Amino acid sequence: MTVVLTVGELLAAFRPVAEQMLRPDEFRGAEFWVYTDWSERLRRVVETEVADEGMALAWSIAGDDGDSWLWLGEGEQEMLLKMADDLQDFIAESSFAWGELRPIPPIPPIPPARS
Repeated sequence: MTVVLTVGELLAAFRPVAEQMLRPDEFRGAEFWVYTDWSERLRRVVETEVADEGMALAWSIAGDDGDSWLWLGEGEQEMLLKMADDLQDFIAESSFAWGELRPIPPIPPIPPARS
């Protein structure tokens, strides 16, 4: 099942997952965005644009930056699980939480888009 979401819907679905994986102070200071080109990783895609597999979800947490390329062909929950897995690896390798294996929370279904 191919996932069809806007960038804003993708970010809204991922933030609660990240919030459960991060400590409150880490989450409050975290930034999340979507980009299309590694060489211009800081150039953000507008939230109304439809997400596609040429994009990556990026984050900046406690001064460390990471990302997860979008895999939209697997279904929404599987896509969020993959991004959470990438975030889990990032946290364990970060300067702020080196070696910590933070659990991945249950991944809720993404609410249907509003028309």
